[in-house]
Amino acid sequence: MSDEKSYIEEEIVNKIKLSIWLDTYDDIFSDFDSRPFVERSLSDDFISEARKMSKEKTSGQIELNLLMPSTLRDKNTEDIVIKSLHKHFQNYADQINIEKKSSRMKGFLLTGIGAVLMVITAYTDTGIGNNFFRNVLHIIMEPAGWFLLWTGLDHIFYDSRNKEKDYIFNLKMAKSEIIFMSL
Repeated sequence: MSDEKSYIEEEIVNKIKLSIWLDTYDDIFSDFDSRPFVERSLSDDFISEARKMSKEKTSGQIELNLLMPSTLRDKNTEDIVIKSLHKHFQNYADQINIEKKSSRMKGFLLTGIGAVLMVITAYTDTGIGNNFFRNVLHIIMEPAGWFLLWTGLDHIFYDSRNKEKDYIFNLKMAKSEIIFMSL
């Protein structure tokens, strides 16, 4: 029994509670999108506010409390909105994950091409004699090799790391517990 109690206490402590006040269900979705809630895109303001609030705590599961006047609440609409939010955030997470993998692969490719260009440049420098063609090749290939190498490393380490933060946020939101409440 005490193990179960400590697990429940730990679960409560590890939850990130985000509370956002809504005037209507439309506050969650884009004002410019007139499709039904199931298909509508999320509001940039809503995403920005959720992201800002989630930065306060970096670990734990998110509990998203959406506060609305009780007179405007509808259980069926709330179920649709909750499913839609989970679906949108999961789609965003999947899309970011694909972009992250693509950026990393592009980085490895650019780094490899840059390294090959630098090896070719070094090889052309070891040849006997000095002619115009070899000098032009060296002048073009050496900076290109360095540029591609560093650009590739930038994609591998920095671009994918920047996308990782968005991926984690969207994944947490996709798995979040979403509760509509009245005050």
